[in-house]
Amino acid sequence: MVSNDLTVKLSSDALAGKTIDVIIAGSIGAVESVRFLRSLRRLGASVQPWLTQGGSLFATETALSWAAAAPCRTGFEGSASHISLGDALVIAPASASMLAKIAGGITDTPASALVASYLGMKKPVFIVANMHDSMYESPFVQENLKKLAMYCQFFGARREEGKQKFPEPAILADEVAHAINRRHQQILVTMGTTRGYIDDVRYISNYSSGALGSRVAEEFYRQGFQTAVVQGPCPIIPKTYTKLIPVDTNQQMGSAVKDVEQTGIQGAVFAASVLDFVPTEKKTGKIRSTEDLSVTFQATPKIIASVTSPLRFKVGFKLETSPASTELAQLYLSKYSLSHLVMNQLQNLSANTHRADIWRPQQTPTQNLDSKDAIARFLVHDAKNLLG
Repeated sequence: MVSNDLTVKLSSDALAGKTIDVIIAGSIGAVESVRFLRSLRRLGASVQPWLTQGGSLFATETALSWAAAAPCRTGFEGSASHISLGDALVIAPASASMLAKIAGGITDTPASALVASYLGMKKPVFIVANMHDSMYESPFVQENLKKLAMYCQFFGARREEGKQKFPEPAILADEVAHAINRRHQQILVTMGTTRGYIDDVRYISNYSSGALGSRVAEEFYRQGFQTAVVQGPCPIIPKTYTKLIPVDTNQQMGSAVKDVEQTGIQGAVFAASVLDFVPTEKKTGKIRSTEDLSVTFQATPKIIASVTSPLRFKVGFKLETSPASTELAQLYLSKYSLSHLVMNQLQNLSANTHRADIWRPQQTPTQNLDSKDAIARFLVHDAKNLLG
């Protein structure tokens, strides 16, 4: 239950225990800063907003204080609050003027002094440059960007209507979390479904919204893992990832999985709803509705079995229409060398609900995880423990 208007609902613990300073400079992108601060808090961060004089033309202290559940700072204070005490600094939006101040080492405002303190302590500084393209392409701005790139990490703006616009706030928050938590391990995630073509316009397929696979991939990404997502057809795809590989058929998904495996993976999550049977042949063109249609099917190779790299973290999914037995779960875990098996009951799945049990070798299952977010967090938490 929401306790007061300042409370946010946590979607992840990716930034739990972290304090993030956020500078809001003079750009129209500042109108997105309230949503961005709330997005960081939904990942568990404590946030401290800093509003520049230019930023105050587009955002207010009151709104930013509400979003952060903390007082917004605008001036120098006797407590020397401009000395870096946080874990990371984000300048979003960063105006051309702010970039020039930082690049020139000018510290006549609390915000620019805070940046200098972060850089002096070699803590991470992230920048999102927001301005009209004509300013962005200015040789002076470009020179400042190149200079700052030696010390800071830039996140890409949303380029639209001749402007460098503020990114989607929730996506930017995920990018910040990924950068702070950065790990070297690569995780393969398969998601969506596959298609078996009857002719050039007709196919059979399983249904998959892609929602669970997306939640899993996004949580791995914000926790710092490198994610290679092999995505079959589905309406929902991850908002953040390291690499996204769209595929269509079983054969394409299998080939993509082997290609990713060859680059080196430390874990794999097989969340795709892959066809077990496909037509034995695909007719050329379109079969006329006046023709008799007879389709013969053949079994498909198990993609999950094709990954032979020894993995400490390997997750399979199984959909059942009746309660699963311990014997069935342990058989499946053993057959595919799984560390985890997510068992779903068809009657427990809908657009708004997703209950599942998660089985592990020779262990009592974790029962009745009640949402896609809960399943994703459980799996990523275990992956972090297993992979270190």
